[in-house]
Amino acid sequence: MKVLVANPGSSTLKLSIRDGERSLFPHTVELHDDPDLLDRALAVWLESKDGHHADGCGVRVVHGGPSFHAPVRVTNQVVEALRSLSDLAPLHMEGTLRTIASIRRVLPNLPVVASFDTAFHGSIPPESFRYAVPDRWLRELGVRKYGFHGLSYAYLSHRLKELVPAGVRDRTVALHLGNGASACAIKDGKSVNTTMGMTPMDGLVMGSRSGSIDPGILFYLNRIGIPIPAIESDLNHRSGLLGLSGVGSDYRAVEAAAKEGNQDARMAILIAVRRAAEAVASLSVSLGGLSCLVFSGGIGEHAPAFREEVCRSLEFLGVRLDPERNRTAPHTGTPDRPISRKDSQVSVWVLESQEDWTISEDVRNVLSGTPP
Repeated sequence: MKVLVANPGSSTLKLSIRDGERSLFPHTVELHDDPDLLDRALAVWLESKDGHHADGCGVRVVHGGPSFHAPVRVTNQVVEALRSLSDLAPLHMEGTLRTIASIRRVLPNLPVVASFDTAFHGSIPPESFRYAVPDRWLRELGVRKYGFHGLSYAYLSHRLKELVPAGVRDRTVALHLGNGASACAIKDGKSVNTTMGMTPMDGLVMGSRSGSIDPGILFYLNRIGIPIPAIESDLNHRSGLLGLSGVGSDYRAVEAAAKEGNQDARMAILIAVRRAAEAVASLSVSLGGLSCLVFSGGIGEHAPAFREEVCRSLEFLGVRLDPERNRTAPHTGTPDRPISRKDSQVSVWVLESQEDWTISEDVRNVLSGTPP
């Protein structure tokens, strides 16, 4: 089955055609506010890459809320339900809805499947997903940990089964490190805890998002006169690596500035490393130990110095990094490889994140009627 994969962000739309194990013709278009411009950009790419002959389309949806625990075929009712979740992930859901609308206009006969970033975390137990807040917040308002980057973690779990013996992969912490960043505890192939919470703002230091902060800070800022929309904007767009370093949200630029002696940039990296290492140690409690550690995402796959510093902080858990393996990436093909020493108690891996694989599998399962 040939699947059109659409991965909308806050301002751009990544497109590809998934044919079996191959992801073909990756392309990015701007998520125009003008529907005609978006439709035209999508149609031009599809016609040039033969994508209009796809058998189905999968769209990444960041938040499934309390209603969606598995991929689902998109209908008008599903679209309205997704619209009601916009407040949970305002940076992402608007672009998702625009993407779905455009695909349904340009390819009206193509079945479209919504593939949820939160679905992989449906296995998290109550002791991990509940907050210590009034019970009615959960029952009436849906306030709980949902978790994100599930499409990435589902693929990493699948890939680990191909590469790592069962006894080693059973207690895995995976780090998805990029402009958005999180960590996930995976036990026997299922999510049991994760760092992102009710929204994608929680957890690790990100490109321009703060990650976890004391909630009392928000009340303090509001009491001294800063309006909630301004606080939310700062936490989403001017925090994280950008806020700490003053350099930018791109880790490569921050790392380059740190190497040139920029102390703010160096501090930004140190804080991001510390938060990542602390997350691994904390999530190990949910697993009853740690046997496997995975680095993925743009930073996780391409920043050996970051990986080295995280692993150095985790030596007390038995992590032993092989410096040569860590610094030497394969010249061709997948970057997937072990980077731990032979005497390491924890198997450490770099794995390429392939959200497209999970999305295409979701489309195949939904259209064939196969349970997820």
